[in-house]
Amino acid sequence: MPSRWLLRALGAVGLAAGCSAALEPGGGAGAPAPDPRRPASPTASGPNDGGPTPRTNDAAEDAPAPDSAVAPLAPSPALRVSPRVGAPTDDDARPLGPGIVLDGGFGGASVRQWMHATATGGAAARADLVLLTAGAGDGAAAWLSAAPFHSAQTIALASGATDADLRIAADIVRRAEVVWFTGGDQAAYVRWKGTPLMAAVQAVFDRGGVVGGTSAGMIILSSSVNDAFQGPSENILTALVVADPYHPSMHFTQNVLRLPALARTITDPHFIARDRMGRLATFMARQVAEGHARPDILGIGVDDGAALVIGPDGRGQRLASGAGPGVYVVRGGAPERAVPAQPLVYRALRVLKLSDATHMIDLSRRCGRGAVRSLDVDGSATPPYPAEAYADGPVQDDCL
Repeated sequence: MPSRWLLRALGAVGLAAGCSAALEPGGGAGAPAPDPRRPASPTASGPNDGGPTPRTNDAAEDAPAPDSAVAPLAPSPALRVSPRVGAPTDDDARPLGPGIVLDGGFGGASVRQWMHATATGGAAARADLVLLTAGAGDGAAAWLSAAPFHSAQTIALASGATDADLRIAADIVRRAEVVWFTGGDQAAYVRWKGTPLMAAVQAVFDRGGVVGGTSAGMIILSSSVNDAFQGPSENILTALVVADPYHPSMHFTQNVLRLPALARTITDPHFIARDRMGRLATFMARQVAEGHARPDILGIGVDDGAALVIGPDGRGQRLASGAGPGVYVVRGGAPERAVPAQPLVYRALRVLKLSDATHMIDLSRRCGRGAVRSLDVDGSATPPYPAEAYADGPVQDDCL
């Protein structure tokens, strides 16, 4: 049974048919008009389908109409709103965050419990959770079994989502206290930038809610984003990009969301398993070289089996499935060479590895405690950096 606020958003006509329609395969939904400097979006047959033409910011168009004149929004088959699990009504209590979760491929119960505790102070049956996905599946029940949320619900938006779909989804999200982006194709999420849906996610965070994501859902949370507009992110290999930091597989978008603790950062999941230290260094070098970030940019790499959770004070700690998985906070600087068709040279990177419960990073001060080492990346060398890049160094307090 849909909740009363979803009924208001959809109207009484066509609700059951519209919200239960099966997902189409594909990527994201609507996006703002493309930057003329940005490559054209992939065709509909590719993995990163484009979305609808966004609404203009016409004041008369957006002006509120009297209730009697507001037509119900009609969803398309691209929108699927799964049944709400838990309480049928909204938890109206103000969340106690904000908080952020960067999940490199962990998804453990401790992450879900941390999100609930940060939003509610640990109170049971509190905080409404919305899971956002551009794919299939409904994990709401598993979240509710891991932590005592008030309710949980999945919203899936396939390719071809309409303006009405985005507004319907936004109406649900803005009532939540916790929002989670699943993994998949980050290009789909990036195309939601500037839409009512992403504005609703931002509003949840701004009023003290918790926002997190795993894999592709983690990537979009930093201020600079590897957007995968040129093809699947997994095709962007360290060996390719350190040899040419302007390899055409890369493209970036800025500020899909604005989360202050992640200002001047870029993130990368599945870190050690896919040898992404060189890839992350290249991402950082590009942001500095193109003026998107100052030389003090931080790269944050998170292993499978680990997550970085960041509380209201900007202090982050590692949650993990065991002793192995780590979180790597990398301080850059101005790269010695980051130009097209020439190998990257990026020296004196400072790596702070969080590998146990006593390690932390204060992102507001950019200081922390963990295993510290320096690292040079040279795209003309084989290998471009030593294998010890991922190893623990001396544990110390360090400012990046």
